[in-house]
Amino acid sequence: SQELEQSPQSLIVQEGKNLTINCTSSKTLYGLHWYKQKYGEGLIFLVMLQQGGEEKSHEKITAKLDEKKQQSFLHITASQPSHAGIYLCGGDAQ
Repeated sequence: SQELEQSPQSLIVQEGKNLTINCTSSKTLYGLHWYKQKYGEGLIFLVMLQQGGEEKSHEKITAKLDEKKQQSFLHITASQPSHAGIYLCGGDAQ
């Protein structure tokens, strides 16, 4: 079975600081999705990555999938209070 592991498990960040969340898969991914969840609300889709080496940016959030399609990171530049929440990665294994 496919397993996805995120690190760090939790993060406290000062406003204006950068942060990175990693997501590692035990298998090659056909597609990787990042979501955000605010407390008490549903999931918000952020980005989908499908190509090895692909990188997408939106406002202050950048997501990248590595060449082997087994690891992704989500990077937030100059974090704001609006970035607070739970970030989740999901993937489709080949």
